[in-house]
Amino acid sequence: MKQNLIILITFLIIISTQNSCVPVQSTGSKTPSPKSYYPDLSFESKSYQERINTVQSILFNGNKMTSTNNPVLELGKNDRLLLTFDDINEQQQQYFAKILHCNKDWTAKSNIQAMDYLEEFNQFPIREFEFSFDTKMGYVHYEWQVPTVRLSGNYLIVVYQNNNEEDIILTERFMVHENKAGINFQISASNVVSKRRTHQELEFEVMLNNINVLNVGADIYPVVRQNYNWLFAKEAPKPLQISDGNKRLTYKFYNGELNFPGNNEFRFFDISTVNFKGNGVANINKETKPITTTLRVDQIRASEAFREWEDRNGTFVIGNRERQDIPLVSDYFLTELKLEAPQEIGDIYVVGEFNNWQLNNKNRMKYNTNTGIYQNSFLLKQGYYEYLYFVKNQENNPIEGSHFATENNYDILIYFSSPQLRYDRLIGYTQFNSRAAQ
Repeated sequence: MKQNLIILITFLIIISTQNSCVPVQSTGSKTPSPKSYYPDLSFESKSYQERINTVQSILFNGNKMTSTNNPVLELGKNDRLLLTFDDINEQQQQYFAKILHCNKDWTAKSNIQAMDYLEEFNQFPIREFEFSFDTKMGYVHYEWQVPTVRLSGNYLIVVYQNNNEEDIILTERFMVHENKAGINFQISASNVVSKRRTHQELEFEVMLNNINVLNVGADIYPVVRQNYNWLFAKEAPKPLQISDGNKRLTYKFYNGELNFPGNNEFRFFDISTVNFKGNGVANINKETKPITTTLRVDQIRASEAFREWEDRNGTFVIGNRERQDIPLVSDYFLTELKLEAPQEIGDIYVVGEFNNWQLNNKNRMKYNTNTGIYQNSFLLKQGYYEYLYFVKNQENNPIEGSHFATENNYDILIYFSSPQLRYDRLIGYTQFNSRAAQ
């Protein structure tokens, strides 16, 4: 398929290059939860079945792929979204998708009906699928073109099987923004003296040029994300200053309100081939099913001097070296990560785009008392992966460390939420790189 070819080209570019915060808090919406008809629903990007793997939301502008990790579309433009996933199953299944409009905090469904934001009936069969071949782990690859929506805001794709809306296999977030607010931004070292070497401070202005808001101090909600994920996200406090006839909002603070740990450059490994050990790989066993790979033992970096390299800020790219123009021969490897760290650090999680940055038991490293090593294994499709180790409630990561000089991507989402509205609008959006914004 054209989409597979585009993704493959991106993968080859990345491989050649390599070889040469706080969750957003709920504002207490009283919108009824749709638990009555989705009893196990989470308003997050998540796989609900072990066999569902490699979920991606691929963003296109026209026929040009622009992102595989940041599904933010502009309302009324030529953007389109392709949802892809694998079912590690040798038989094709009947899958359907629905789209839910959500509030700004991702805690509930909006108070609007599907007919308000969709042209079609809100039940979409997923008909595009292909079978893998010459792989030890057979799977079916599915693709679905997400229909165009008519309103801005937060959306959740819900995929379920056998026409049973309670039998959810995955959920996936995406956002649609209007162009009603301009955003100026700047990044500098933290104003907090003790954090100047470890944190990046963001300040920005919002210009409400194309929209009228009666109570700008109460109804405008900016959210800032680091590296396009919701684990490293903050809702901005109320603006420090409102000027120009309530059209200009200044978000500049002096006590660390918009500080983000710089963290460290992402770790990475390459499992795109079974014929030799890629970057980060210590061992490959082709005789097992699935094929097993063991990575080199990772070490703590917190006390090391900062070392810069070009990374992709936590993303992953699927592809194989053996038959580069045939994506469906890419196999699944059971990949073991290892980390040498003292047990007293506590719970350590592996995070990256490949596991939706989730802090759950599946992504928690398990301490082996016999070896003194933290371990965990993930079933991953052939490709290139980036990741970090994360410890809850530790601003200066005791495993990775944190450095102001680390290169990160940021984006700012401007929500408009008012009691007079039936839904939360996303009226402005921008994204930028920390180095370009200094």
